[in-house]
Amino acid sequence: MPLSSQKYYFDWFEDLVGLIFPKTCVHCGLELNKREKSLCISCEYKLPRSNYHRIADNPVSDKFKGRLPIKSGFSFLRFTKGNMAQTLMHELKYRQREDLGERLGKLFGSVLSIDNLPAPDLIIPLPLHESKRRIRGYNQCDSIVHGLAVVIKRPYMTDVVERVVANPSQTRKSRFDRWENVERIFEVSKPEEILGRHVMLVDDVVTTGSTLESCGRALLEAGAKEITIATIASA
Repeated sequence: MPLSSQKYYFDWFEDLVGLIFPKTCVHCGLELNKREKSLCISCEYKLPRSNYHRIADNPVSDKFKGRLPIKSGFSFLRFTKGNMAQTLMHELKYRQREDLGERLGKLFGSVLSIDNLPAPDLIIPLPLHESKRRIRGYNQCDSIVHGLAVVIKRPYMTDVVERVVANPSQTRKSRFDRWENVERIFEVSKPEEILGRHVMLVDDVVTTGSTLESCGRALLEAGAKEITIATIASA
């Protein structure tokens, strides 16, 4: 069958599936058109963008001052109680919406590309401990990194660093307790992949930054030249 005919039948089948099981916007619930992915255009326009990547001393980079030497740190969205970023992060983290993670990663990548930020040599998602990954079924950061890497055209790897300690939740811990809770919980399993390279470490949400600090320190100790911290949202 010619490729043109195959595409016709694929598009026809996709339209039929869309009629029976219409895709809806993760946030507002309205039906998406064929060009919209996970979020409708209206909700994408309303995203609480931070533009922190345009500010050297922003609330994200400030979290790591005196704690971890980073090249830069920034987030795509501002996370506040009840806002759209909180809703989206909940869907991504607990509702298996990996499609949303990829879409947010692509939107984030588009912003970084437009402003011509220095591209990293390698992008790495913050890893989950294997026990948590088995329970959840996925690492939400993997989908973010995939979307981000596609747009900024940089390589990514998901198996360079491992979370070797299944530490308790950070919720309701003090800042010191959070730091103590994540000390030495990461190991770099493929140091040859990061040696002398600029690594972008990606997470979904940054709060105190303790977990990212621990992972970033492990990467630097294993030979990474410099670290950039990039997250979808910042609380």
